[in-house]
Amino acid sequence: MKEKENIFGLLLFVAQRWTVNGDALLTQKAGITTKQWMLLVILIKNFNDKQPTISETAKVFGTSRQNLKQVAESLQKKAFIDIKPDANDFRIQRISLTGKHEHFFLGEENEQWQKDFINSLFEGFSEEELKMFNGFMDRLILNF
Repeated sequence: MKEKENIFGLLLFVAQRWTVNGDALLTQKAGITTKQWMLLVILIKNFNDKQPTISETAKVFGTSRQNLKQVAESLQKKAFIDIKPDANDFRIQRISLTGKHEHFFLGEENEQWQKDFINSLFEGFSEEELKMFNGFMDRLILNF
């Protein structure tokens, strides 16, 4: 049991450190936080050509509708996304990408510092260790 408790604590510690370091870099480079970055990634990877609802997006993000709405509204203020009422039901709000994300994720300069940052997080790991770690994380996610 001690190993599981240790892993749990270490994962929380790593997540917190990555958030702090990611926020510092992302704020400097793009004016966004890691949560905002994650929302953009979710929209691109899960809903690229769709306009999901706030609730659908919150489910994928793993947070409440209210928390997701706060993150989304901050991205809307920065013109990365639009939040608009559904055409058939004004109570439902849909999210769409504005296109501003394309330069951020696809621009050569932006791609490089993001790759450098991700690589720095896994410095010293072999390809075999990364594959094993990825497998462990996939198995952990199945517990949700």
